[in-house]
Amino acid sequence: MFIRKRKNSEGNISFQIMEKVERKNRLVKHLGTARNLLEENQLKESGQQFLNSQRIKSGKLSLFDSRYDKNFWEEFLSKLEFVSALDTPTFDFFNYFYRLIGLGSLQNDCFCDLVIARILWPLSKAKTRDFLQNNLNKNYSLTSLYRTMQTTVVKGYQGKIEDILWDFLQNRGEIVSVLFFDVTTLYFEAFDEDDFKKCGFSKDHKSNQPQVTVTLTVTPSGFPLHLRSFSGNKFEGHTIIPCILNIREKHKLDDLIVVADSAMVSQTNMEELEKQSLKFIVGARLSNLSKTIFQQIISVPKTDGTTQRFSLGNNRILVVSYSQKRAAKDRSDREKQLKRANYALTNPSSVARNFKFLEKTKFGDFSLNENVLEKAKQLEGLKGYITNALNLTDKEIIEKYSQLWQVEKSFRISKSDLKARPIFHTAKEKIEAHLLIVFTALAIVRLAENSTKISCAKILEKLNPVKQIVIEDKLTKEQISKFIQPNDEAKLLLKLAKINWVT
Repeated sequence: MFIRKRKNSEGNISFQIMEKVERKNRLVKHLGTARNLLEENQLKESGQQFLNSQRIKSGKLSLFDSRYDKNFWEEFLSKLEFVSALDTPTFDFFNYFYRLIGLGSLQNDCFCDLVIARILWPLSKAKTRDFLQNNLNKNYSLTSLYRTMQTTVVKGYQGKIEDILWDFLQNRGEIVSVLFFDVTTLYFEAFDEDDFKKCGFSKDHKSNQPQVTVTLTVTPSGFPLHLRSFSGNKFEGHTIIPCILNIREKHKLDDLIVVADSAMVSQTNMEELEKQSLKFIVGARLSNLSKTIFQQIISVPKTDGTTQRFSLGNNRILVVSYSQKRAAKDRSDREKQLKRANYALTNPSSVARNFKFLEKTKFGDFSLNENVLEKAKQLEGLKGYITNALNLTDKEIIEKYSQLWQVEKSFRISKSDLKARPIFHTAKEKIEAHLLIVFTALAIVRLAENSTKISCAKILEKLNPVKQIVIEDKLTKEQISKFIQPNDEAKLLLKLAKINWVT
């Protein structure tokens, strides 16, 4: 029941007690009509007394019933202390997926806490310790956290976790026949190199700072299976062969297709993959192909969705597709790059890096590279794929390559959401342990995202308001706790993770 106020044509306000019955409001009692502010307050108070009396008659006790005065409740609450508001619901949500994968078999609670804290509050280990203590009531010393990181290396957690992830997929009946491979670099907040931390080509544009090269292999759903780290000056093209062979040998994969971008697979790598009886699909650099093939490529009909395949010999084919949307983007990018190049020509002092459409003349200055510019025009809207999987249709080849964004997204999650970089550790063992924590957290995040169909950031946003409030009796020191009432969206997430928010 509730009080309804209605203004009539004369400007007076009537007060009524209403009750909702089957989506319709039913009049319970007419309280009267107020002609001034005093009468309004009197009728409002009368209505509240009626509501309280009805609630008491029905046996419902309210904290604010009129039979109890304010001092009574203030005295009662003064005996209690609200100890903390914990992030337990959010922790339990991601812990559900940690256990679902089977990572509980590691029997290492501290490692579990480090992994989930990386999702909830991805900061330094010192701040992670503070977060675990203040927000989850889990007390660790900084030494114990570092000792756990050392344990992950000494006890070979990398291999164990990769086995657990693989077994999880197999138990779900997922057949792994396509793997997506990519490489990134992670820089350090330092300037001193060693045998592992080396300066090299930095994808973060931190070429003056040492880094490590990190590879990641994922399934078509983006679920990570394999991570390796190399010295920072390791050429990315030299990482794919040992990683893929390690996965194939470890999991006895005979029929496997590897998907990677053009930077990963050189002519030498393609020959090595074929030597190992592995199939591959890689992006093609169309402008670098022979003149004969190039002329055939640019003659592909400019109809949206058109595909055409060309033989490259050695049991390899080139599939080329045309897209109007891609053509519009290529044209826009070319015009922007041309504008920057023309600006650089009129302002030579601004040329501090390579420009796609500029070339050096024999006199040491710059001019437009008309040949490259013309090729860019001719290739607008065209995309090429090189493969030795001859049994696949053009559509299947393009669809498989188009899923490469999954590994790129996993790297973005690792770098942005999980803040894998910059790295503050210096010892190789701690660096590898840090990367393993990020890798494990990534597996949980991707499974949670695939299960909920929303991003990790959205999951955190929806669950963040749901806290576990801990209340303590000042006299007996006994504690009780209760979740803040979640909204409907948060309830769905908690229900998925089998978390009871009512108790």
